Amino acid sequence: MLRKVMWTTLYAALGAGATIAARRLASRIWRIATGEEPPTRK
Repeated sequence: MLRKVMWTTLYAALGAGATIAARRLASRIWRIATGEEPPTRK
């Protein structure tokens, strides 16, 4: 049971980290490509 919780926690943390990294990279590419700030949700 503890191993399952640890696996789920690790998996969620890696997923969140990958999402943050992807958003930062996409924003950087957008700024370089267009010279503007990336669109944001309202």
